[in-house]
Amino acid sequence: MARLGAWLMLANVFTAGVPIYAFYAMQPYLLQLYGDPKAYGIAGLAAAIVGGAQIGGGFLVPYLARIFRRRTSVLLTAVVLSTVALALIGFMPRFWIAIVLLVLWGLVFATVTPVRQAFVNGLVPSKHRATVLSFDSLMGSGGGVVIQPILGKVADVWSYPVSYACSAAIQALAIPLVWLARREQAQSDPLTAREAPVAGPETSGAVKRRTGRR
Repeated sequence: MARLGAWLMLANVFTAGVPIYAFYAMQPYLLQLYGDPKAYGIAGLAAAIVGGAQIGGGFLVPYLARIFRRRTSVLLTAVVLSTVALALIGFMPRFWIAIVLLVLWGLVFATVTPVRQAFVNGLVPSKHRATVLSFDSLMGSGGGVVIQPILGKVADVWSYPVSYACSAAIQALAIPLVWLARREQAQSDPLTAREAPVAGPETSGAVKRRTGRR
């Protein structure tokens, strides 16, 4: 469990630090792509798109078991898709392309959050859960403290597209870490049709025996 938790927490440095910058930088970036710095409704549109995409992503979570057998497969796919979306935002600086990619990015972010929470909760005994989850959050916040100023400086010196390309490169560092976590085949890894937080290793073991999934 310790090694598996370490992989996920290290990955959280990149997967939690980058999205905060990606969201807040998107508003001025869309204004720049739109070509009117006073079109402040575009900034509101960015927030509305992300909020709506997160709602839609939440509705998609129960259907993930029809596609994926393991939670780590969902996590790995989500990291890859969001990395690709960030890279395309940087390399294809077009307003409507950025809007479409922003919707995709928001859907992925909303879908993966409850899956990751259920996976981590199933790894940790209840008496240690608060401590472990707090440290996991600390790792993500720590990544944001370091990564966001770096990406902001990149945008100042070069441009927003370059900063998004760098965001993709940084987030890609989480891919091998999630892959290592996937190789551990944790008891909370099997994905059920009714996705919900897992009570503990005993519950996830029962799911594994019932579904026969590996």
